[in-house]
Amino acid sequence: MSEPSARPTALVLDDERNIRSAIQIALEQEGIHVVTAHDVSAATRILRERVIDLMILDIRLGEIDGLTFFRKLQADDTAVPTIFISGHATLTEAAQAVKIGGFDFLEKPFSAEKIASVARRCLEHSALAQRLRAMEAREGRREIIGDSPTIRRLVADALKVAHADVDVLVQGETGVGKELVANLIHEHSSRREGPFIKVNCSAIPESLVESELFGHERGAFTGATTSKRGLFELAHRGTLFLDEVGDLPLSAQAKILRALQQREIQKVGGEKTIKVDVRVISATHKDLSRCVAENRFREDLFYRLNVVPLRVPSLRERRDDIPLLVKMIVARLCAKHNLKSKQLDEEVLLELQHQPWPGNVRELENILERMVIMGGDILTTFDLPEELLASDETDDRATQHDRSTLKEHRDRSERDFIVANLKKHGGNISRTALELGVRRPYLHRRMATLGITKKDYFG
Repeated sequence: MSEPSARPTALVLDDERNIRSAIQIALEQEGIHVVTAHDVSAATRILRERVIDLMILDIRLGEIDGLTFFRKLQADDTAVPTIFISGHATLTEAAQAVKIGGFDFLEKPFSAEKIASVARRCLEHSALAQRLRAMEAREGRREIIGDSPTIRRLVADALKVAHADVDVLVQGETGVGKELVANLIHEHSSRREGPFIKVNCSAIPESLVESELFGHERGAFTGATTSKRGLFELAHRGTLFLDEVGDLPLSAQAKILRALQQREIQKVGGEKTIKVDVRVISATHKDLSRCVAENRFREDLFYRLNVVPLRVPSLRERRDDIPLLVKMIVARLCAKHNLKSKQLDEEVLLELQHQPWPGNVRELENILERMVIMGGDILTTFDLPEELLASDETDDRATQHDRSTLKEHRDRSERDFIVANLKKHGGNISRTALELGVRRPYLHRRMATLGITKKDYFG
């Protein structure tokens, strides 16, 4: 099949043949592709089979009135920008048409110039609304933060591939920010004004994967009470982000391959194909090459998705970025929770920089959110969660030799400080913990770790 046309497509639904023909001629002179339907059944079939940018809808139809049909499309989440027309509608019906979401109402007879002008304004309004939604979505998204060589190289590669309309596979450990890379590619591509649809493939039950991706017809399976558009169709002229693509069942992989090769999809329970123009960005923390070798992932789909591979480094590979990351995240979290700005002690930044972070940036964000909520105006090592410090002794060995001197110095200083306060309070653990701003169990654990015994503060 041929690639989908870049021209907008309008559906004209009217039971009068002459009206349909007149509108078709007027709109096609404006460069708008037109398909027509004489009844609701034909219109429904067209809406299921192709992407429609604009609908011209007669209020007075034989089998069902246009208002009822439009409401049904809204309920099914398949409504498109619509201009209502009629030669016999009452003033109440005309007002209702606009009230329920119609772009405009035109009374028959109208000139070719009039319908063309309104259709053009409707398409412009729809495009503007889509751009605004895209801008709002971009403002709500976070950016890739960092200035390390690995991050600079990743951003440069992502910007290069953004301008080439090819599929991309983003690889990296869980929590490194693979979605941020997909966002960056979309926002700098020619599709940036189009939708950015994301789906976590591992979160969809296997029995519903095909329905979510490709949509379904009413009655296709138990519970399918209405027809539904799939994510491929929703991402038309935009980007579809398939997160954790390695978790897709083989049956869905075959259909995704067809969608990428043929640029068309078929709904579950449907017989017709729907053309789609979609760029796919995939992401996974798995080794897809190994999955292919173990027959858990299709080799042909792997090569199709892996046109341009990008790897996001782990947080351990870019420790120099951690101070900047921490400061940016803390500022965002303070704004999120309506808290005044909080300062960061240099020692806490060093401690965070030397943690192993198996959960990467996502784990760092979770830890910082807890510290921001529970900590004071200045965040110090005393605000670090106990489990984080407990892992301090088991940091990855690759960096152990680089930080042993610093750690020993820190431990000696902390030990002397705790002993001094214990002596001040006559060995009272509760009072010492209160002054230090930590919980009693935490102080007991640190005393054990640092080898502090009663003879140190009672001797």
